[in-house]
Amino acid sequence: MASGLSTILGVNLVTPRGVVAHTDADSVQAPGELGEFELLPGHIPMLTALRPGVLTIGSKPRARYAVSSGYLRVDPQGAVEILVEQALPAKEVDLDLAKKELATAEAELAKWGERPLDGDYVTLQDRVGWARARIDAVAH
Repeated sequence: MASGLSTILGVNLVTPRGVVAHTDADSVQAPGELGEFELLPGHIPMLTALRPGVLTIGSKPRARYAVSSGYLRVDPQGAVEILVEQALPAKEVDLDLAKKELATAEAELAKWGERPLDGDYVTLQDRVGWARARIDAVAH
């Protein structure tokens, strides 16, 4: 590691309702639009879109969160800003409710048949993704 680079990542997980997590960590694993990825200290600055899934902050201890779609940004100083519509610590997930919401949203989505470019269809896809993210956060 080059001199002057941080050995930690300053992580902020934020939703429109406020800060969900603000911590220093040795790694971040995130559900990117193009697949899962991991950030380590010294990562180059970047901006990427996130899909609903499981966000993991740190390795020991590891904190897992269900997150909806959003964005992740790494600045040159190693600060990681994660901006998502919804985020919930895995330990706070109501698994039965998430499973019920997934079944309901998938049933509604199935009625659409083909994939129209419609706001209601996209909203249903988001509901399915958020429910799956919560279930996966608990399952890991």
